[in-house]
Amino acid sequence: MTSLNRKSLFKKLVTVAGIAGVSSFIAVPGFAELNRQTNGFNQSGDRVLELADNQADDATLPQSPNTPANNTPGSSPNSPNTPTNNTPGRSPNSPNTPTNNTPGRSPNSPINNTPSRSPNTPTGGETSPNSLSSQDRNFVMQAGQLGMLEVELGRLAVQRGSSAGVKQYGQEMVKEHTQANEELMQVAMQKGVKLPTEMSSQNTALMERLSGLSGTSFDAAYKQAMIESHNQAIALFQAQSQKGQDPDLKAWATQKLPNLQAHLQMVNQMLADTSQPK
Repeated sequence: MTSLNRKSLFKKLVTVAGIAGVSSFIAVPGFAELNRQTNGFNQSGDRVLELADNQADDATLPQSPNTPANNTPGSSPNSPNTPTNNTPGRSPNSPNTPTNNTPGRSPNSPINNTPSRSPNTPTGGETSPNSLSSQDRNFVMQAGQLGMLEVELGRLAVQRGSSAGVKQYGQEMVKEHTQANEELMQVAMQKGVKLPTEMSSQNTALMERLSGLSGTSFDAAYKQAMIESHNQAIALFQAQSQKGQDPDLKAWATQKLPNLQAHLQMVNQMLADTSQPK
């Protein structure tokens, strides 16, 4: 082997093994003898040259530009196309699994934005009729019946009454009890209770009896009916004002109680007035 070939071989050995590796290789016993034995060196040198050429070719090959870099810590370099999963506690093999940010909820559970709300709870401040006590419900129904009776009898007094006092009193009853009935209806709707729309059989019988009277007979029967109905209403409203459980119904009964007492006093004054037929 010529000196030029040895230098070329030495440079390639430096490329392959580095300076330190070549130095160690030179220090191996028999290396100098290998240089002197041309035939043996040719065989070994050819093998070294082949390895050096292959290493140099590999070093000069350009890296594939289509291989995406994988900068995710802990990921395998041989799987560059594996999508990263930055969500803690999630499997890296399920990148498309939607996250669930609500603690303690199943990912398939529907979202419910209404806190502590039962689906059967009435909205708009309404109360279920089952939440009213029996006394409160009875008060609503009886007050509705009495209010309806007062309005119908008042209309009848305006039509069939003989004295101006009876006619005027009947007109006042229509006005005030119509307003009271509307107020009771609004409160009852908030409680989920429907007022009666027809009079009871007892009140219907009273209406039929007074409808067959006229003149002073009607006036006397109407005044007596007003005394009885207002005494009954006052007792009902007093009981609700004192013992009612629903605060709205209790407040409404307390508010209307003085009006009922005033109506009863007006009837008693008509009975006491000797200038008017009894």
